[in-house]
Amino acid sequence: MSILLYALFGYTALAQSGLVPVLVSQPFTAVFMWVLTAYFTVGVAMNAISRSKAERFVMTPVALVLALLFLLLSLG
Repeated sequence: MSILLYALFGYTALAQSGLVPVLVSQPFTAVFMWVLTAYFTVGVAMNAISRSKAERFVMTPVALVLALLFLLLSLG
């Protein structure tokens, strides 16, 4: 299920950047981009407070990069 969700997230990012056709309306895609930006921003905080050392040191930067990239796409 996670693979399908991340494929959807990736396709949405590509659609927002204009690299693939938008399958739904552009306003929906723009709103969904902001939802994903918030999702990855929350992910930064959740990974940062994790008890798992590996999760804090590996997944926190990954979530931060994803949050920043989705923010840039949402703004553009």
